[in-house]
Amino acid sequence: MKLKPALTYEEQIKKLKDDHNLTITDDQFAKDVLKKVNYYRLSGYGIGLKKFNNKEHYKDYITIEHLFNLYCFDSQFKNNLIRTIEQIEIELRTQIAYHLSVKYGPDVLMDKNNFVYKTDKDSKSIYSIILDNLNKETYRQRNKPFVKHHIKKYDGQFPIWVSVELMSFGNLSSLFSILQDEDQKEISKYYNTDPKYLKNWILCLVEVRNICAHYTRLYNMPLKVNPRLYKENEKYKQKQNKIFPVLLIIKRMLQSNSQWDSLLKDLKLTFTKYQGSFRFDFMGFPKDWKNIL
Repeated sequence: MKLKPALTYEEQIKKLKDDHNLTITDDQFAKDVLKKVNYYRLSGYGIGLKKFNNKEHYKDYITIEHLFNLYCFDSQFKNNLIRTIEQIEIELRTQIAYHLSVKYGPDVLMDKNNFVYKTDKDSKSIYSIILDNLNKETYRQRNKPFVKHHIKKYDGQFPIWVSVELMSFGNLSSLFSILQDEDQKEISKYYNTDPKYLKNWILCLVEVRNICAHYTRLYNMPLKVNPRLYKENEKYKQKQNKIFPVLLIIKRMLQSNSQWDSLLKDLKLTFTKYQGSFRFDFMGFPKDWKNIL
């Protein structure tokens, strides 16, 4: 198919009005919104707001202010989450580095026998992928003082506690997946759980963290990773994975500490600020979410 032609802001506004039944009473406001938020991105917030018998038309009460408020809500919601996920990520890096360095030594990554042999769908070993990614990241960050220091003083050798700081969260998740069973169990104890849960929780957080970091829509977005929950929380899973079960994972990993209290306070402020602009059920929240969280 031939690509659609580019539209001016005025043409975009006309298309939203005429082709999609979006209520726009102030064209200048609409133009200002479209200058800030790409038409294509803004349209994503209209999922679930179209007429049942006409999927091209917004419901009669939906306005461009409505879509813009959803975008703003989603942005603030993601900002709330990413700060906490980063704290969990840093703590996990610390736990993995501490356990491996004490047990195997600072150069634990240099011996593949310290890890379980696993491959990806292309039959490439996970261990080699981790090292390849780590080498790329080391080169990318070669001008940072701590990287230059280790290249100069230690001939490019990095102890595990430095290597984990160079890994992406996804690479860290892969590293955890190839740890020996006893190493996974020892690290999982820190979170009062076992490896089958912790492995899944890390994958869930990697997905949400990447959505937040890359400005993708999180509101009303089905997530790819199916969260593994304890029996008492299984009822909060739905046909489509939404964000609420991930909050239960975060709560358990933080063990309801002050970081969790801070996140919950921020979320409540965000929900209050944008009250009426979003739907809790579009994010998988049950009616009694306050009591649960």
